[in-house]
Amino acid sequence: MLDAGGVIVEVLASNANAPPTRNNLNSWITTFGLPVTALIDPSGVGTRTLTTYGVRESTFIVDLATMVVVFKVNGSVAGVGPSGVAQAIPRMLELLGAP
Repeated sequence: MLDAGGVIVEVLASNANAPPTRNNLNSWITTFGLPVTALIDPSGVGTRTLTTYGVRESTFIVDLATMVVVFKVNGSVAGVGPSGVAQAIPRMLELLGAP
């Protein structure tokens, strides 16, 4: 997907329903070896991403030319079934015109 021109950004939206810290983010990146851009909300805004966009495993595809969400899916928060990302990748590749 990255080779086809896609961009992945992961947002660590909470840590046990509290705002995550920089140390939480660093641990998340290190533990899972994330090869993508990962970020947290700025200090002082609480869990704005979680509050605005929903539960973990929410996956969005955004058209960067228009900044419009063109696809949204929720994966299982129980860890059963396909993740949000696994469900979004085929659509992302289709939108990118990848084989």
